[in-house]
Amino acid sequence: MPRWLKVTIGLSASLIILIVIGGYIFSRMLMASLPNYTGQIYSSDVSFRVEIYRDQYAIPYIAAQSDEDASFALGYVHAQDRLFTMDVARRAGEGRLSEVFGTQTILFDKMFLTVGINKTAKRIMQNLNPEAKKLLEAYAAGVNHYIKEAEGKFPIEFDVLGYEPYPWKPEHSLIIGRLMAWELNISWWTDIAFTHLIQKFGEEKFSEIIPDYPENAPVIIPPELKNYPPVSTALIETDKLFRRFMGYRGTHIGSNNWVVNGKMSGSKMPIIANDAHLAFSAPGKWYMAVIKSSGLNVEGFTLPGLPAIVIGKNQNISWAVTNIMADDSDFYIEQLDSTRTLYKLNNEWKRLSIREETIKVKDSSDVVIEVMETQRGPIISGIHPYDFLYENKNIPKVDISMKWLGNELSNELLAFIKINKAGNWNDFNNAFETFAVPGQNFIYADKQGNIGYVFGGKLPLREINSSTFIFDGTTARYDWKGVVPRSEIPALLNPASNFIASANNKTLKNFKYHISNLWEPSSRYERIVELLSSKQIHTEEDFMKYQMDFVSPYARELTDYILSAFKGVEIKDENLSTALELLRQWDFEMNQYSQVPAIYNVFLVKLLRNIYLDEMGDELFNQFVFVGNVAYRSLNKVLRNPNCSWIDDISTPKVETLTDIIRKSMVDALVYLEKNLGKEIKNWQWGNIHKVKFKHAFSGVSALLDNYINIGPFEIGGDGTTIFNTEYAFAEGIKEFPAFDHEPFENDLGPSMRYIFNFAKPDEFYAVLPTGQSGNVMSDHYRDMTEMWREGKYLKIKTDLNSIKNSGYKLLTIIPSSEE
Repeated sequence: MPRWLKVTIGLSASLIILIVIGGYIFSRMLMASLPNYTGQIYSSDVSFRVEIYRDQYAIPYIAAQSDEDASFALGYVHAQDRLFTMDVARRAGEGRLSEVFGTQTILFDKMFLTVGINKTAKRIMQNLNPEAKKLLEAYAAGVNHYIKEAEGKFPIEFDVLGYEPYPWKPEHSLIIGRLMAWELNISWWTDIAFTHLIQKFGEEKFSEIIPDYPENAPVIIPPELKNYPPVSTALIETDKLFRRFMGYRGTHIGSNNWVVNGKMSGSKMPIIANDAHLAFSAPGKWYMAVIKSSGLNVEGFTLPGLPAIVIGKNQNISWAVTNIMADDSDFYIEQLDSTRTLYKLNNEWKRLSIREETIKVKDSSDVVIEVMETQRGPIISGIHPYDFLYENKNIPKVDISMKWLGNELSNELLAFIKINKAGNWNDFNNAFETFAVPGQNFIYADKQGNIGYVFGGKLPLREINSSTFIFDGTTARYDWKGVVPRSEIPALLNPASNFIASANNKTLKNFKYHISNLWEPSSRYERIVELLSSKQIHTEEDFMKYQMDFVSPYARELTDYILSAFKGVEIKDENLSTALELLRQWDFEMNQYSQVPAIYNVFLVKLLRNIYLDEMGDELFNQFVFVGNVAYRSLNKVLRNPNCSWIDDISTPKVETLTDIIRKSMVDALVYLEKNLGKEIKNWQWGNIHKVKFKHAFSGVSALLDNYINIGPFEIGGDGTTIFNTEYAFAEGIKEFPAFDHEPFENDLGPSMRYIFNFAKPDEFYAVLPTGQSGNVMSDHYRDMTEMWREGKYLKIKTDLNSIKNSGYKLLTIIPSSEE
């Protein structure tokens, strides 16, 4: 054997041994970060013994004697399984991301220090009622017990970033709640983006495409708008980047929920269902738990960081939520004096509140920012790097302040405590007195057979009945006059229809106060009503099928326009002829194995671009279609007006008709499909281009690492208008920043949980998550529910204490230190 070959083999063998040993050591290090679900721990923060049972999917069943001990245990198990995501979320709200991530997150820290979420959380904490405060303190103690216990063996994310978590404070939970309100509020986007568009195109032109909704309030454009200098889109651009950084992809941030009473139930008792639509990530947003204590007998879905069941049931009632899509923020152009210490209001100069905030930056110097506030809120117009990187000296600066309901004092935790303990409709309905954000449609059922609906949230009381644009800040005319009295917001109990449903549609008709202009297209709601009206009696199994439904009423309407545009036309292209025939025969189900949804959805994207892009240009177009429901509903409006000026392609000498643009869009769609999937239509299955991937926070750093930490990709059906919501982005990705990029038709958002409960079976419910309970990539529970979620299967979760104790589940006991 030649010497060079011996040396090569020897070096290779040594390298393999080193890799194996290194891999073994690294694997052992990772395994050491896994939490212990069995044994005993001692704590001076509990008064009595607490038992935590864990089933085969790591769902904790907490048995405690006091509510405070139960809250301690919930904080402990949340930290065991989701400490890193909890830590990053509170850092975001506190403006402390840059301590860990360095200069890349200064922008986000500046945004949230300006918005003031941390400041608001501290104010709320000072005004909190004793019961909520005790639960928050107990919860924080539970989180901190685990942080101390896990020292030196934190999840790998902490090691990679080179830091350890600091102690959890009670106000951190309030920050988590406010961050959820920020994520679910998209009115921050429309006011600025729509103002930007109207300044470019004028009122008449823009009014042709502004989305409307049946019976929505008329659009009132402030007369001063035409006199404003060009408005910066700094806030919305910064927030888009932040959402991508945090994994908050997608904008159909809504949900489905529905309930039938005993007259429509096979069990003669109410059945309730919920699937909340949030951005997909690994781990996901929700965490399941069952909690038993002296005052609590509740189970369902929690948000790690908060000591409450957000969606679920107790022994008497059940509730489910969808986003109201409420417009709970307004923006004002302020006039500052030359010293930038005063602002004008009603012809008087008022003093700005000015404070300095310091951002600690890893491996760099501190950044000191100045935050200015008017009586309405912070001035947010200077929080984008474009303001100093790409400053346009020809455009006058505009100072914009923001009024957001999320910066007002409210007590959502107390509301959820009351909901968790509610015994009947009156208890439930009265719980919302302190609930403000995020506004939610709560659907209700109880063991007495009642079903109901409550508008959960507060509404700003405005002088005008629309707030889609930026207002003149020099007058108090557009200031809020408080909030709409709850007595004027109707609730619903036991309707004659025998069912209630919501899907981010307009829920209150002919309501005299402004709620929103951000409703989702009615497609999902229409399909839910179709299914609930399709037969008299429904079962849990029916509800499971409904939650997996891929039929789109929106596609049904749009397909009619396509077929009408080609009616009587001689088609010579074989693929075009076949595509049109497939559309004629289509049942409007977005099946992943079918070619028709691919043809339809690529056509839809091409149609949007062919209508809007020639006049808007890339930047404005991407702003306009960024929120998916705006694009869907605006397109509906344009299609119903064949004389709409936007239809013509201004880049050509010809004046195009709607028929011309539809035909062009179909041809463009076929060219795209032929280029990307080949000439054979048989290869154009929707799932070939429409895929879902649950991405870890480190996704995009390394292709090799992605295969390990990400879950998927998986082919998937549906789109943003189907009950099983599988939204993809209409706006283009940012290629130069991998974290902010996406593939065309990539599924960003959808059912972040599923829940079904039949009151005829009070000691069990059905539920599933897209990934698993654990956020630790080494855990068996990181992805153990994914296949069930994809296939429409559910866990049956037993909730009676005797069943739990006799189940053979893993048991961890928390013992008071006095017994040690």
